[in-house]
Amino acid sequence: MSLLLLLALIGLAAIFVVAASRRTAPENTEAATLVAARRHEDVTTAVALTAGILVAGAVVISAAASPGAGPGAPGVLAALGPAAGGLVHLGIHAVGERTWPRPVGAVRTAVLRRRTVRELAGRRAWLLAATSTVLAVVLVLTGATATETGRAVPRLITAEDVAAGMGGGAAGPYPGWPYGLPLLGGTALVLVGAAVAVRMVARRPAVAGTAPEDDAGLRLTSAGRILAGTQLFVGGTLTAVLTVSAVPLGNAGWGLAAGAAAGLAVVAAVASFATLGRALAPARPARPAVTAVR
Repeated sequence: MSLLLLLALIGLAAIFVVAASRRTAPENTEAATLVAARRHEDVTTAVALTAGILVAGAVVISAAASPGAGPGAPGVLAALGPAAGGLVHLGIHAVGERTWPRPVGAVRTAVLRRRTVRELAGRRAWLLAATSTVLAVVLVLTGATATETGRAVPRLITAEDVAAGMGGGAAGPYPGWPYGLPLLGGTALVLVGAAVAVRMVARRPAVAGTAPEDDAGLRLTSAGRILAGTQLFVGGTLTAVLTVSAVPLGNAGWGLAAGAAAGLAVVAAVASFATLGRALAPARPARPAVTAVR
């Protein structure tokens, strides 16, 4: 039943984006067309982020309520919540890329200067790549240091513990391989989806009725918001993994590792939300410098 509700939510979000783009066609003027295009981009971003966050939250809450349900280790479905939200976010953006509004009447042709994915991605792609790399490294480390069950970290045995007769122990829950492998797979799917979505932005036809510089600004805005939203969900996964790891590491006596995990979790969360906040403002393409001739 929960799966049906999630699918219904995703379908309604996609229908809303399509309906919003077709509800009103702008007049065939450059100003009206640009306003309609920016409104379409804003609506697509709002719906994509809202649907993605709702789906991620619903998956986490539903899985946490029944931790033993579903395949895999207990809680693995909850861990995949941000990845599910990221895929929904990208899917809604893909729908938005196919439903740009067109002006009524005789449509003025638009000059198309296709931009490359590298031009559109910019620094946000590097941040996303860095976040994904850190997530992969953390998951490999937690997988390698977990106990045989993959759900706990061995206790650090000091000389004092040996003298006191303590010879073992472990603390959990800890994201070993039963969690790391699904998370690596889910993150890979999200990254592939982000690459496809940004390529759609780079390859889409010019928005009819807009000036070349305005169309370039729309492309930069779309790509930036796609990557920033993806950063939010991948960064959310990294933050969750680090936070969950920090507690058992501290309880098992690995204080330095626990502190590093907690600090890195804060950095990942702040960087992800800051990136999203900056991406919500419309992008402006760089204009060539004009040199005065005397």
